[in-house]
Amino acid sequence: MRRKNETRLIKKYQNRRLYDTATSTYIILEDIKQIIVEGDMVKVVDVKTNADVTRSVLLQIILEEEVNGVPMFSNDFLFQIIRFYGKSFQSALSPFLEQGVDLFKKMQKQFYEQIRDSYGKERLPSGVELWHEFMAQQGPQLEDMIKDYVQNNTNTFLKMQERLQKQTENVLGYLQFPFNLQNKK
Repeated sequence: MRRKNETRLIKKYQNRRLYDTATSTYIILEDIKQIIVEGDMVKVVDVKTNADVTRSVLLQIILEEEVNGVPMFSNDFLFQIIRFYGKSFQSALSPFLEQGVDLFKKMQKQFYEQIRDSYGKERLPSGVELWHEFMAQQGPQLEDMIKDYVQNNTNTFLKMQERLQKQTENVLGYLQFPFNLQNKK
């Protein structure tokens, strides 16, 4: 019997077929999405090279959701993400976004606990019903709160980056070089 919240090994073959070793069956991307939604983690390994290709499979799932479902990311958000690639602070963006998602999960958990306490365990509607009700009532306010949080932290992060850049320029300005590049023609 399988335990919940375990990492499931998925083998990816050259013909793009995916094989779930836990169930000994071939699956599709939608199945991997469902595995993740149900709380399990996955690790996808290329059979030929033994390389971990989990990231590319997860990105494929996100792409399919963005194209075929209700998009989670606005065009503006995607533009901003693309602009962060190649910058010196690119590596700091991932933990920043993860903290935002963790904050959202904590808020969601707290919401469920408050609802459970007010309804009682016997009369508690399903989590999906509760979440839809909450989002209908509080969604715009929650969205504004999250946008404000992200915007404020992004602005703080960018100001910090600018200060570091100026400090670096100041330090380099104090260094004496045998020649000055600005005056050289």
